[in-house]
Amino acid sequence: MITRNTHLAVFFFVTGLAILLSILGGCRGWTMDYGNPAAQFEALDAATFGAGYLGRKVSVRGEVSAVDTSDPARCTVRLQHGVVANFGKFKAAAEACPVGEIVHLDGIVRAVDASSITLDPAFGRDPQAPFDPIHP
Repeated sequence: MITRNTHLAVFFFVTGLAILLSILGGCRGWTMDYGNPAAQFEALDAATFGAGYLGRKVSVRGEVSAVDTSDPARCTVRLQHGVVANFGKFKAAAEACPVGEIVHLDGIVRAVDASSITLDPAFGRDPQAPFDPIHP
């Protein structure tokens, strides 16, 4: 005897399977990066080029000079040459950027002046992802 619960179970199984297959069929593999950055810079050049990308996503590569997680709601990673990346509440992600190491960051350009650039929000980027920075 087939009950209403059996029909519901089969319905949810088939629906779940269809969703799973469509997701797996449409994926290009694991990516930490949603959407392509508008530009990529070395930290040394980020303040120079950043003004042209206000409000847009960019990638920056540079050496970590400081990590501040003292305010759990506003964790920041600072790179040499004035790059400030706001990781928000993602303390573990900020702490995964060791001082002295070269990291790749993605973020939205929120502010730029002659000597600094702020990415907010920001997050770490896979160092194996393509990186082709703009050069002066």
